[in-house]
Amino acid sequence: MLDHLFSGWIWCGSNHPGFCSGTFLIFFFILSTWLSGIHASLSLGPGGEFPGFYDFIFYALRHEELTSFLYNIILLLWLGPCQERRWGTFVFLALSFLSTVLLPPIYALFLFVTGDEASRVSGYSATHLALFTAQCRQVKQRRVLRHVPVWFLPWFFLLLDLFLLPSAPGLLHFYAICLGLNYNKEFIDVLQQLERRGGCVCLPKWAYIPVTSHPHLPSYVSSSERPEPCVEPSRMGHMPSVSRSQLEDHSHVLPWQHSVSEWHEESLLARDVHLLEEQMLKAGILASLQDAPEGADKVEVPKSSVSSLRLQQLEKMGFPTEKAVVALAATGQLDGAISLLIDDQIGKEAVVISKGKKSPSY
Repeated sequence: MLDHLFSGWIWCGSNHPGFCSGTFLIFFFILSTWLSGIHASLSLGPGGEFPGFYDFIFYALRHEELTSFLYNIILLLWLGPCQERRWGTFVFLALSFLSTVLLPPIYALFLFVTGDEASRVSGYSATHLALFTAQCRQVKQRRVLRHVPVWFLPWFFLLLDLFLLPSAPGLLHFYAICLGLNYNKEFIDVLQQLERRGGCVCLPKWAYIPVTSHPHLPSYVSSSERPEPCVEPSRMGHMPSVSRSQLEDHSHVLPWQHSVSEWHEESLLARDVHLLEEQMLKAGILASLQDAPEGADKVEVPKSSVSSLRLQQLEKMGFPTEKAVVALAATGQLDGAISLLIDDQIGKEAVVISKGKKSPSY
């Protein structure tokens, strides 16, 4: 039920290929610590003991209760792969390590300021909550069941931790949420840059999930598959003048090698060039009609630019092929082309070309 409830948003953007070695590594350490019976915990606050290196390293992996152990294992296997595929293995492990290291001093500082009693800390639940909050922060505009905002879910898990883990300090989990809210996109981008500069150079590519070059950019689509934009004719004249050479200067550069603004500008550039070419062809065809001034330059009309089925229908009606091509190119509709041909509105300033050869003008 929970997987069906959260699958609409929690797995969004988590399809990066690779092996979730970070989740497996944390799972292995937690399981090994539980089976080996290692005792490690932190006593924080006034009257507490100064943590040793052994306790500081293993406190998050050690679970003193079976309920806490099973709860954190289930959350790790459920949420860990999603977070690792979203951020990459290096960032996932880095955020887990930072959360584990930063939470005890933050919580201890609060206890010393308020003068509360010393508190024992162990288990992976606080680190889970910090990473889960960071994940919810990235999809905060989504909703669960169309009504519950995503930002509410970390607080729901905080209440769930207080109910299922009564020995876990509630304030520690509260600070875990506050810490997770500080893992913004800019900070995660910095960690991803470290991974690109050799953070996982010692591992084979199949053993971890790498970060993408620019996960925020849309997928590249070829010009033949890109949908044609719909622009009103009245706005054609306001388009900037763009030459084909300006577009070809950037043809050797891949879209993902630019920033977001440059990629957007190149997309607009390609669209404007295509629209201007269509506008010039249309204007040339219309200029070839009977109302065009004398002495106007001839315009070449490719035969392949019109529908072959409609052209065959006009030819069966007895209209000349060349005039039928110009009429279809000028109107785009069979009825409009028939009207032009019947009224003899096709001029002599258009030349029909087929397979790179010009047919005789008319």
